[in-house]
Amino acid sequence: MLGLNKGEVVLVNHSDEWKQLFDEERSLLHSVIGTHIIDIQQIGSTAIDGIEAKSIMDIMVGLNSLEDIDKFNMEKLKEVGYYHLPKVRIEGKTVFAKFTDLENLTKTHVVHVVEYRGDWWEEHLFFRNYLKENRTAAKEYEQLKKLLAEKYPNDERSYTNEKKKFVESILKMKKHGS
Repeated sequence: MLGLNKGEVVLVNHSDEWKQLFDEERSLLHSVIGTHIIDIQQIGSTAIDGIEAKSIMDIMVGLNSLEDIDKFNMEKLKEVGYYHLPKVRIEGKTVFAKFTDLENLTKTHVVHVVEYRGDWWEEHLFFRNYLKENRTAAKEYEQLKKLLAEKYPNDERSYTNEKKKFVESILKMKKHGS
């Protein structure tokens, strides 16, 4: 089961169901966005076997150009529960989220739309793949997330900001060719 209310930070045990849910969501996104998509990948902790995660699935959609977002059928995206998050301003990335409850802002999926094979694409995949292949690093990340979830149970922004140092330490390996 996926979903967390706005601002909440609650970790759950890894679910074998997440892979199937991703496959279903990828098919849905392909049917709604279609020809503009080059690739779709599951990223974030739900993509890492055996570690706890927030019950929100992170999905990365790669496009030739971010300008292709202008060709998305926003009404069709809303019909399937996805909304553009214009307040989330990150250079090189556009973010959409899927909600099951708009009153409590219960979010189930976050879609990061980026340029295929651009910096965001490469960094997200490097981080995911590194944790998938390195159990020690994955468990370290899980421990950090547990501590932060305890420290910030209702402050998703602080939780995310404090994880950045760990993420950046892994990404430095990519930059140094490790």
